[in-house]
Amino acid sequence: MKKNTRQLDRLERIIETQSLLAQADLDLAVFMQLVVDTLQELTEAKGAVVELVDDDYMVYRSASGAIAQHVGLRLLRANSLSGLCVSSAQILQCDDAETDPRVDANACKKVGVRSMICTPLFERGLPVGVLKVMSEQAHGFDEEDIQTLELMGAALGAALGKQVAFDDMLRVQAQLRASEERIRTILEHANDAVISMDIAGFVTQWNRSSECLFGWTNSEAMGRNIADLIVPPAFRSSFTNILTHLDNIKKTATTARREFLAIDRNGKELSVEISLNVNNIAGQLEFTAFLHDISERKKWEEALSEMALSDGLTGLPNRRRFMEVLHQSIVRQLRQNNGLALLFMDLNGFKKINDTNGHETGDQVLKEFARRVSGCLRETDTMARLGGDEFVVLAEGIRILEHAQTLAQKIAATLDVPVPGSTIMMSTSIGIRIYDTVTNAEQFLREADIAMYKAKQAASSRSSIAAFAE
Repeated sequence: MKKNTRQLDRLERIIETQSLLAQADLDLAVFMQLVVDTLQELTEAKGAVVELVDDDYMVYRSASGAIAQHVGLRLLRANSLSGLCVSSAQILQCDDAETDPRVDANACKKVGVRSMICTPLFERGLPVGVLKVMSEQAHGFDEEDIQTLELMGAALGAALGKQVAFDDMLRVQAQLRASEERIRTILEHANDAVISMDIAGFVTQWNRSSECLFGWTNSEAMGRNIADLIVPPAFRSSFTNILTHLDNIKKTATTARREFLAIDRNGKELSVEISLNVNNIAGQLEFTAFLHDISERKKWEEALSEMALSDGLTGLPNRRRFMEVLHQSIVRQLRQNNGLALLFMDLNGFKKINDTNGHETGDQVLKEFARRVSGCLRETDTMARLGGDEFVVLAEGIRILEHAQTLAQKIAATLDVPVPGSTIMMSTSIGIRIYDTVTNAEQFLREADIAMYKAKQAASSRSSIAAFAE
């Protein structure tokens, strides 16, 4: 009677466990632990274990009782009863590990067992592991234990596919969460300002570099329109048009890269380079902008450009820059006819100054000449050094020769004072050309140069002036 009651209790417990296994959404480790704990209790074994196949090995994935400390143990399939159980797809029993050639005797000694029973676990019809109970006594299990193991193995095998899928889902979710967290961390600590916004331009992401660059904190920026935060008022409508244009493209993803004038919280203008990505996420467009400050780079570029167009000694425009200005002035003259005069100058006796006093003094003379002539000019006039001791002055708004001659005489007069700190006197030969016929910039300059040589023929120690005569 007691035996029948014990069998009934065991059967009820198995059914209860089977029901729990079939309905519960546990991760795989918890799922298998429930099985081995229940099996050990029902069979009064030293321990129970779930071993899963890993290539040529059987790996202890979950264990109970005294065997729990051996989770992770790897046994060669070829040398173990578990491996034979998987290969044969049949339940196997070992009554004495010390005499049974099918078992790994060393492994049995390591975990302290003498007898065992193992039943194969199937996933989608294929054996993927075993469920095993072990005893430290030889002949430690009877027929009831074998039946219990078979029932529990069947329950575990029936639900294993579900639990593996659930475990895979949890793992994928965890990987996605980790990936999202990793991306958030990378973007949060990126050197570039990273700003995301919806199709209407409202901010959905604002990292630390955005705070540093533009001065708005994350809490202040989130939910506000990006145009109100970083776009200069004069450009806000065009910026909105850019977003609308990208929305109309309706592409899955696209990237636009450009330089952009932005403002910070205090209204200070910043030159930034922006890479604007458009992504279609779940049917909704999202913009993510990567921005970095290029204000210093722009300053260097402007400085380099200025150097390329400036004379290194006097700071005046060089020949290249002057020819650009001259072309533009001629275009205006042809359109507006306001008048245009060109004065071509060189320093009389400059070679002698260099030979007698040295090149350093010669450089000082050139700088002093440029300073004095510049002092005679209007803001709208342009003076340039073409090279050596040749200089030009372009004066817009001068129509008649007499007015140009007045300017030339003013320049000559300002030279009638020694160079500071010396007894060196300067004089110049000035050739004048009034733009009165349609010609190009090069011809206009050449005719002023011809006039300068005419003046130089009459020069002595004093300045001389001559006009171009056709």
